[in-house]
Amino acid sequence: MSTSFEDHPQSATIQVPIGNGLKRSVPCSFERMEGKHLIVQAGQAIAPFTVLSIEHEDNLFLGEVVTCSAPSQGAYQIEIKIEQILTGLHNLMALRANLLGQAVPQPLGLMPVGVLN
Repeated sequence: MSTSFEDHPQSATIQVPIGNGLKRSVPCSFERMEGKHLIVQAGQAIAPFTVLSIEHEDNLFLGEVVTCSAPSQGAYQIEIKIEQILTGLHNLMALRANLLGQAVPQPLGLMPVGVLN
């Protein structure tokens, strides 16, 4: 199965762990999905075998870089083997809070304009 995003590139952010709980953020755009492989374009190279996550809308893709091509027109094409896709950001935040023993964050409720708190 192949899904292409070339007609409407979708922006996302690659998160590369750099140690001590810190991450390097790399903006990217989705190109296509081929089975369990996600192809993205980014302005920075990421070495093969690098474990990373990609944040896109309400999804978190976890995977490992398979290949990173030489830059073409200022962008690197990166192929990532996806190991897991986590959906529902609020659910992930609740799980993290429970694991850390913190209060579960509540989604913001919508109020009509002009309502006082």
